[in-house]
Amino acid sequence: MTKKHQEYLADFSLITISLIWGSTFIIIKQTLDSFEPITFLFLRFLVASIAMLVLIAPLYKKIDKTLLTDGTILGTVLFIVFLFQTIALKLSTATEVGFLTGLYVLFVPILSAVFLKIYPHVFSWIGVFFSATGMILITYQADTSISLGQLFAVVNAFFIGVHILTTDRYSRKHNVLLLTAIQIIIVCILSGLYSVMFETADYSKVLEPYIGFSILGTGLIATVLCFFLQTAMQKHTTPTKASIMFTLEPISSAFFGFFIAAEIMNKKQYFGAALIISAILIAEAGTALKNAKKNAQRV
Repeated sequence: MTKKHQEYLADFSLITISLIWGSTFIIIKQTLDSFEPITFLFLRFLVASIAMLVLIAPLYKKIDKTLLTDGTILGTVLFIVFLFQTIALKLSTATEVGFLTGLYVLFVPILSAVFLKIYPHVFSWIGVFFSATGMILITYQADTSISLGQLFAVVNAFFIGVHILTTDRYSRKHNVLLLTAIQIIIVCILSGLYSVMFETADYSKVLEPYIGFSILGTGLIATVLCFFLQTAMQKHTTPTKASIMFTLEPISSAFFGFFIAAEIMNKKQYFGAALIISAILIAEAGTALKNAKKNAQRV
């Protein structure tokens, strides 16, 4: 597969991940109405950790100190992401958290330029501008102040940006399956410790069908499958483009929020969503133009 096709496949994979993650916002939100947030996170990643330990069984001998260190860093950042996101979902609507989470599209190109010396293509910058404008239109309300839940969602967005950059860096160095497994196990351990220290959970509720389904679904599909795909595919595109692709996540969260919980957007918010979709098309146009120039130079 050529580098060009790898980049398109990576972008498509990240879009798919975004749609899956967006669909979980309302599912998690409704689960957290009757369950401790970080305990839920612990059980979700416990399911994912068990699955990953089975998958990496033939690869145990390839685990070394560098892989453990990098995987621990990646997992710690991911735990911080989920800590703020899960608490934000407890305090705000799924639609609000979904769109505010997408503000990482502003953080990624700046962090990418400062720490990785990767400077986005002009089309990517335009895409970032469109995405950020769309986020503002969707989330800004002139007659309300920023709530604690919204503030947690913004902090979460910053750490998502950090996670995108660390994934870009470490996925180029290590076996993708092992790196995914270690970061998932680290999140499981940290969320378990947090749960024991700060929450009092009624584990009998796990037997309730909706909560059990939420734990299994988010653990196997939204965690094992999605984080493996992200770790495997993100290295074939740029961090800034990845962040633009991930902005489909809040649109997905709004879609499912409407059909499952009747969370309705207004006209301004729909226009913001259209800008986000436009941002993705602009970023892809930049990729197509870049590839066309390379092909022309070869001729």
